[in-house]
Amino acid sequence: MLLSIVSGLNESKSNGKDVIKKFSSLCQLLKSLNYDGIELSLLEPEKIDVNKIIEIKDSYEMEIPALGTGSTFIRFGYSFGDTQESIRIKAIERIEKYIEFARETQSKVIIGLIRGRYKYDSSPQKERLNIISSLKECCWLAENSNVQLLFEPINRFEIDSYNTISQSVELIEEIGSNNLKLLVDSFHTYLEEDTANIWDYLKEIAHNVGHIHLADTTRRAPGSGHFDFKTFLNIFKDLGYAEFFSVETIMNPSFEVIAKNSAKYLRTIL
Repeated sequence: MLLSIVSGLNESKSNGKDVIKKFSSLCQLLKSLNYDGIELSLLEPEKIDVNKIIEIKDSYEMEIPALGTGSTFIRFGYSFGDTQESIRIKAIERIEKYIEFARETQSKVIIGLIRGRYKYDSSPQKERLNIISSLKECCWLAENSNVQLLFEPINRFEIDSYNTISQSVELIEEIGSNNLKLLVDSFHTYLEEDTANIWDYLKEIAHNVGHIHLADTTRRAPGSGHFDFKTFLNIFKDLGYAEFFSVETIMNPSFEVIAKNSAKYLRTIL
């Protein structure tokens, strides 16, 4: 089981030395807890000395399995579905920065919140077409850089499009890019999927999955709620899934406590 956990580096508000120091400290901590990687949630990856990051991760024999891009929408308001072409272009340009960073670090790039929320006075159908068009352009960029994109179904309370796994699989098949895979998140799965049928369906589409996020029903550490992680994880394990499982939760009471408890629980049940 390849295990990672999500963390930011605060690169937009810190100087370069502080960013590198934080990354080094994270690698040191996570290595001691038997993690294999650290998933980075970034806002401006171009501000980070990628060569230093590579040097540090390699020294700890750690990987950066994926890059989170959601802060692009949260902080900048750029999204794939926006009715303004200029905003969509900015969103694609931001993804290109992530792709450039990912190419160097051999990471994947997540497409989640960056697809945006529907505006009250717009057409959902038009915004979906905008999302598809923007995603196709990003897939072209990813293909040219040999980087894999990960499309994440997100629950209806956070986003308006592609909330379920089946909707997302259909989109991936429509796009038809070998560089676009599915990201399955246990928390969003719990909120959106039919618990009576989801296990069999996951077996059917497991070959489409390139990354997995783990959070319990409370969106806290795995094992703190009542999500059936043993069944969930074993589905992928039994089908030969060899990619990362990445803990993405509310970091309360602290990152250190969540990292320690999550690793212990997940390693125990498998």
